[in-house]
Amino acid sequence: MNGTTQTVVLHSAPYLSGSFLENTLQGQDINLRQLTIVTGSASLEPNALPQQTFDKAFSSAHSSGYHNTVLLGLIAAALKPGAALTLREPASGGLNESAAPLKKALLLAGFVDSTDGKLMNTSQGQLICVSANKPQYAVGAKASITLKPKAETKRASWTLAADEDDEELLDEDELLTEEDRQKPAVIAMDDCEVGAGKKACKNCTCGRADAEAAVQKVDLSQDMLENPQSACGSCGLGDAFRCSSCPYRGLPSFEMGKKIELGSDFLTADA
Repeated sequence: MNGTTQTVVLHSAPYLSGSFLENTLQGQDINLRQLTIVTGSASLEPNALPQQTFDKAFSSAHSSGYHNTVLLGLIAAALKPGAALTLREPASGGLNESAAPLKKALLLAGFVDSTDGKLMNTSQGQLICVSANKPQYAVGAKASITLKPKAETKRASWTLAADEDDEELLDEDELLTEEDRQKPAVIAMDDCEVGAGKKACKNCTCGRADAEAAVQKVDLSQDMLENPQSACGSCGLGDAFRCSSCPYRGLPSFEMGKKIELGSDFLTADA
């Protein structure tokens, strides 16, 4: 064993006997000049031990469940990366039952590669012994990693070339018939937009009303009374349907071809 190997021995008791040290360090080939002994380890304070100094550590206790994560964390801080730690305490039952709490505490304290443990028969009773190592890397150390860039997936897109030989495109103009090409006839409207044969609007400003007034009025003749006729077909319906130049305006409604009968008081002036 290298004489520069630093070893720390911890125990829960306030003192250690020579026989205990002999049994603990048996076969370890440890240089006493490189040995540090800590008693009453339950009261160990942070930074009480030099940080990252020891290559090996042995911790023993007189009660099961003694090695909790707090104590193991303080021990881990004093160990070098890759250092070994061996725990011994009274067994709480069988091998698995006794080793499981220690292995869990070691894991939570940052140790790795814990052993399955073994039971040891001593004069003080049966002990459970579990070993583990401090990681080779420092706790909290950072390391950069290079991730393989993901291959970009090109989104598929549809393209249509203008000179595709395999595709026959229809000319839209070929779908039109001669009838479709004919410009629809637009009904001619005058300024009043009432169409031919309609009366001028009430507030006519386009001159239609004046044109209607200027139309020569046809005088009513006896023949027209005996055999009334109408070119528009509306003269016999009454004044509501007669145009302004109608010769029958003022006369009662009548049937076409039948004599218009006028009352005896038709020409009598209103009193």
